[in-house]
Amino acid sequence: MPAALGMMFSVLLNVVDTYYAGLLSPSALAALSLAGPGFFLMITLGIGAGQACNALVGSRLGAELYQEARLLAMQSLSFAVTISVVASVIAYFLTPALFAMMGGEDPYLALSIDYMRVVLAATALFSVATVLNSILNTCGNTHSYRNAQMYAVIANIILDPLFMFTFGLGVVGVAVVSVLLQAGVVIYLARKVMQLQFMHSAVKSEFFPISHLYKEIAAQALPASAAMLFVASGGIVIVTFISKFGEPTMAAYGVALRIEQLIQLLVIGLNIAALSITSVNYGAKQMARVEEVFRTSIRYALTLMLVGAVVLLLFAKPLMVLFTDDIEVQAIGVTYLRFQAFVFPALALTFLSAAILQGLKLPRINLYFNIARQLVGQLILFYIAVYVLELDVRGVWASILVLNWVLGLGIVYVTINRLKKASDKIEVGRRGEISG
Repeated sequence: MPAALGMMFSVLLNVVDTYYAGLLSPSALAALSLAGPGFFLMITLGIGAGQACNALVGSRLGAELYQEARLLAMQSLSFAVTISVVASVIAYFLTPALFAMMGGEDPYLALSIDYMRVVLAATALFSVATVLNSILNTCGNTHSYRNAQMYAVIANIILDPLFMFTFGLGVVGVAVVSVLLQAGVVIYLARKVMQLQFMHSAVKSEFFPISHLYKEIAAQALPASAAMLFVASGGIVIVTFISKFGEPTMAAYGVALRIEQLIQLLVIGLNIAALSITSVNYGAKQMARVEEVFRTSIRYALTLMLVGAVVLLLFAKPLMVLFTDDIEVQAIGVTYLRFQAFVFPALALTFLSAAILQGLKLPRINLYFNIARQLVGQLILFYIAVYVLELDVRGVWASILVLNWVLGLGIVYVTINRLKKASDKIEVGRRGEISG
């Protein structure tokens, strides 16, 4: 629950940005919608490093290898900073071409570019915060991230209008505030990490790159980052296709996506818990508990997502009205949210299966499913819906529904199979030890 609340506050940061952007203009809303997938594309590197850290540090703690756990934690932080800085520099120059390729048009195209170039300065901060939170999660501390994000939301409510309207920075003001808030989150989480018992003896030299540990982290982080990269790419694909239906559709998608993300938080907390508990118990060779985590978390996730689906079906319109008074934008957003209500249970299956696989140190499987779901599947189905069948934007929403269910069931099947193989492998190892 603390993990879910932490992610809720994290999404509320974006909701606050969206609310104030709606007060500014429809173009400001469209600008944030266009920039959203691009920024998510950048922080995928940090997300991958965080998941790698959780899996590797958690397994070391489960095996009671505390010195190795500390060194891997420090190296994960180093790895996150290194790759984020390199990616930010590259992205700074590629942003205009990327947004133009996504179908961005003035006046919101220019606003998106200005926003993105400021936020890129905080990419490393977002990555470091993700890894720090992963270190805390391996020890069962999920409340520190919740507290940090809660304070950030409160500050955001005050600072956004100050920078946007009082200082006259508009959408750029949103980006500046994001950088400042993320710096505060990193400082807060870093203090909490250094209070962990296994981190007490950490020294600065452990932060400097160690090649063989970088390779071990990369082996887990890069597939996980690539999987998230395809999630971001999937967002770009969606935006590219829906941009063809005009600025109101872009604005509606941006608002509806924030609402959808809030509902998804019901599962994200379970996702974080499942990954942390799986990694520790897998390190301790307690596969019965890992299997129990999978069964229990899937059951809870489906229940929560069904509740979320009912909420969306009943309250889609009032939720859209909170963010925009444009009737056309409201209508498009309501239709999208009602389609997504039926997608939610499939997302529950996908998220929890991916968490278990990451805890088993099998991030590549999730990568393959994300390629199929976010890139190949969407490109094919969206093209058929928009260009072959010449449907309106509801054809895109229906394609997302079909794709998520097919691949959600597929990844559950694969996860069950991999759990059995892992259990059999550990059992064979134990028999070998006994006979030896």
